[in-house]
Amino acid sequence: MRSRLSLAVFVAAAAALGLAGPVAAHGDHDARPLARNVAAGPYIVSLWQVYPDAGDAMTPHLIVMVDPATPTGPDLDVRASLNSTLMTTRPSKTTAHAWETAEGVAEGDVIDVVISDGTGDWGLAPIVVPPPPTSLIPMQELIYTSIFLTAGTGWWAARRTARAWRRPGVQSTPAIG
Repeated sequence: MRSRLSLAVFVAAAAALGLAGPVAAHGDHDARPLARNVAAGPYIVSLWQVYPDAGDAMTPHLIVMVDPATPTGPDLDVRASLNSTLMTTRPSKTTAHAWETAEGVAEGDVIDVVISDGTGDWGLAPIVVPPPPTSLIPMQELIYTSIFLTAGTGWWAARRTARAWRRPGVQSTPAIG
C-alpha cells in the first residue's frame, strides 16, 4: 500500500512540475513575440502579434515596442508596412514605449519597420512572420486521460466504500464457557 502511495505522490509531483513549467513560461496569454531585441540604429525593438481575448471587441493587431532603456524623444515615429503596404500606426494607449497597428498579420507575411526621430531614419531587416508555436502537450489526449482517471478513481473509491459498508463494524466472538 505504501509503495502505491509513494508512486502516486511521485507521479503527481512530476506531472505538476512538468505541466506547470510551460504554462508559467508562456508569459502573456494574449500575445506572441514575432521578433525580440532587434536593432534599428540606436533603438532596440520587439514585435508582438496581439490576439483578442474571447468576448473582446479588440481585433488582432501588431505592436512595435521600443526598449524603454533607449532614450526616446517626443518626435519619435514608427512606420510599419505589411507586404510592402503601409499600415497605420499610432502610439499605444495600453503599452508604454509602443506603437500599434489596427491590422493583424498572418504566417508568412513580411513586416518592414522604420523608426525616425528627427535626426535620421532606421529600418529593421524585413521580418517574416513565423508560424504559431505548437503545444508540446497533446491537450485533447490529456483531457480525455484526466476524465478517465477521475472516473476510474471515483469507481475505485465507490467500490471500497461499498465493501467497507458491507462488513460489520464489530466482529462477534463466540462465548467461552
